[in-house]
Amino acid sequence: MWLDNASDVDILFYEPYARIIADIAKNKEYNPLTIGVFGLWGAGKSTLLKLIDKKLENQKGVICVTINAWMFESYDDAKTAIMEALLQELKEEVPAEVKKKFGKLIKRVNWFKLGTKAVSTLAPVVASVATGNPLPMLLNVTGSAEEIGNTVKNAADSIQSLKDEYWKDEDDSNDESTINNIRKFREEFSDALKNDNIENIVVMVDDLDRCRPERIIEILEVIKLFLAVDRTTFIIAADENVIKYSIREKYPPMNGFDVELDKEYIEKIIQLPIYIPELSAKDIQNYLLLLVAQSYLEQESFSCLIAKIFEEKIIISGDVITLEEINKLINELKLSWRNGDKSDFNEMAKIIDEIREIVASTLKGNPRQAKRFLNTFITKSKLAKIYYGDEIDISILAKLLVLQKLDNDLFIQLNEWNKEFDTENKKFKQIRTESQEGNMDSQNPWNTAQMKKWIECKPVELEKYRLEKYFYLTRENLKSSSIDESGFSKNTKEILERIGRSKAGQMVAIIKDMKKLNAEEIADTFKIIIPKIEKGEIKFFIIRDLFLNFDMYKEKIVEAIGKSTVTIKPGGIAALRTMYNSDAGSMNTVLEIMVKKGTLTDEQITEIKEQRKS
Repeated sequence: MWLDNASDVDILFYEPYARIIADIAKNKEYNPLTIGVFGLWGAGKSTLLKLIDKKLENQKGVICVTINAWMFESYDDAKTAIMEALLQELKEEVPAEVKKKFGKLIKRVNWFKLGTKAVSTLAPVVASVATGNPLPMLLNVTGSAEEIGNTVKNAADSIQSLKDEYWKDEDDSNDESTINNIRKFREEFSDALKNDNIENIVVMVDDLDRCRPERIIEILEVIKLFLAVDRTTFIIAADENVIKYSIREKYPPMNGFDVELDKEYIEKIIQLPIYIPELSAKDIQNYLLLLVAQSYLEQESFSCLIAKIFEEKIIISGDVITLEEINKLINELKLSWRNGDKSDFNEMAKIIDEIREIVASTLKGNPRQAKRFLNTFITKSKLAKIYYGDEIDISILAKLLVLQKLDNDLFIQLNEWNKEFDTENKKFKQIRTESQEGNMDSQNPWNTAQMKKWIECKPVELEKYRLEKYFYLTRENLKSSSIDESGFSKNTKEILERIGRSKAGQMVAIIKDMKKLNAEEIADTFKIIIPKIEKGEIKFFIIRDLFLNFDMYKEKIVEAIGKSTVTIKPGGIAALRTMYNSDAGSMNTVLEIMVKKGTLTDEQITEIKEQRKS
């Protein structure tokens, strides 16, 4: 199994990024500096931070600490919490002669923290004293006059004790305003770092993009206002899109001002943005095969393999690493297996090697998704062994898991076809034959580049196998899943938008343009339309035109109409009449269902059918 943690081994080959960022971070001429390491969730940002940390180990005068921002998500005052945690970490690392200064800084943070708590708790008392109006206090303090008096006294004592405890080393001229306290903290923090044994403090902030928007802003602001002083470098790993969203939530756009606040805010906080690119399909293919090797080789041996691949520049050769190349390197380096035998590795690697090209195209360059796919495959393989022993061909299991990843609707359809298996799965055989001969209907959802590649994955003649046991193992996927529209093409999104605001006279042009889409784009369009028909959210003149022009989707359209619980309005009768006249065979059953459900009356169905007779 592959855990969703930062990796100790650079399987993603981020070492060049780590080297550059580490070199910048340890250069005192560049600080104070805040570096943004931007990448999508699951892109490997935590792994990159770990590599940077290794590069900075044992660097003279460089102290490196890592803070997980998500740990502070539940704190009422995340600003003081993260400041205290950072100072405590640094106190452990700094030279002995500096520790006292850090202890004083922690006391100042405690003043901020306790002061904030006192203000929120005693605000009514303060308001009453300041204004001479007892109402705020009386509304918040219950009990007798004596109890109220005690509350006021306790409030005053609490505030004085805070001052005595945390400001006793200061003179009486202290200005305790927020601005002055920030200034003093920055001065004291900067002064504490002015030591011959401290060249630079490098603070790496991870998982910031897992926090709520308000918490993200708080943490960014505490870095900018309190902590970014000479001899400090902050490295913030996050998804830039999440940061921008948080900024827009906190600071909405101003009417009449053409200012990109989210962009300008980030530019103010982050001086050096570094973007981790999405892995290419080739990179993901390599990653999948290397993950398999990692699970079978001894850890030290696997590290040697990765180092050799990097040294030989195989990863940037432009070609996908083959299984033969991996085995050749393993033999040349005389690497060690975890169980002493490479036969299990080759069996698993051959299966992944067969499907990795098509899997890579579905993972959107995301290493975390690659791990999850392999973990699902391994888990299902073990379940298959427990349930069925040696009856399961794991290459078939792998192929079906890929289909589910590619298109859950087609996965469900294959299961339905399998229920009609006698000596073979005739409907799938027809699809496979048409695909190989190149005469499949252009609108058929199986007629996409990805699906054609899937059909050719081994075992090719899938129609010869009963698949009940395989679908049992994956039965949680035999229901409609949520649809991710982010991967839809621009053309698909435009067609959906036009359909959403269309009027009857506009459908001819929309249908004409929709027919220009490729099979995958048409399939994506119907993935959105069909559920909307079921919910009664699509007007019947649209349903009619789609029914008349897309034969491959007639069955799904009819099924969706039958599932709807929305009563048919008079305007829908004319559309149903046209559909019935075009294909009575497809419409008869659904019209009867609609009458039984009460969405259509007997009189209406008679009207629809009599028109055909006339």
